[in-house]
Amino acid sequence: MSNRALIAEFIGTFAYVAAICGTALLGGQASDGGLHVALAAGFTFTAMCFALGGVSGCHFNPAITLGLVAAGRFETRAAIPYVIAQVLGGLVAAGCFALMLSAVPQQVAAPIASIANRFGADGMFPFAAVLIAECIAALLILMLFVGATSSGVPTGFAPIGLGFLIAALHLVLAPMSNAALNPARATAIAVFADQQALLQLWAFWVAPIVGGVAGGLIGRWIND
Repeated sequence: MSNRALIAEFIGTFAYVAAICGTALLGGQASDGGLHVALAAGFTFTAMCFALGGVSGCHFNPAITLGLVAAGRFETRAAIPYVIAQVLGGLVAAGCFALMLSAVPQQVAAPIASIANRFGADGMFPFAAVLIAECIAALLILMLFVGATSSGVPTGFAPIGLGFLIAALHLVLAPMSNAALNPARATAIAVFADQQALLQLWAFWVAPIVGGVAGGLIGRWIND
């Protein structure tokens, strides 16, 4: 593990969270059901994979990092530094938007609290449904990540498949929980949102990590 890999994870996660913040907070009253946010998340993840995948493996998500450890695709000792770099990247991105929004009229952009990941709140699904959905979403991402990077699979196409899947999962989970999928993204927004988001943040670490580890193990079993 090199410092360049950690910087790559920081940059990739920064770009991912910034894309979500930018489209969700500055997109106005979009009537596309969140398609613009989903596409921004998927496209940005794919772009960062192509830009930085050769440096760090393009995780940009603690659930992916820990899932790849479970799959035997990543060194355990490097997992914690990766997770720290990812969380810091997300925090800086969300912090930049929080700072910018503090300097503009309220009608110009949505409040950052509006995109925090939640369960049981107005318009959000109950705890059990959100936990299951976030867990399954992470499981699918890890199965694709492991499968698309296995021997015998055409090389170079994994980022495209991951981008498509992340966009699709955003569309499904956005009405349920504002689509976490990524503990670093959930943490970055919660820190600048409100107390409720912080109190519920644990769920958006537990569910994606449990799903990611399960997906890594299943992907390893299927592909090995």
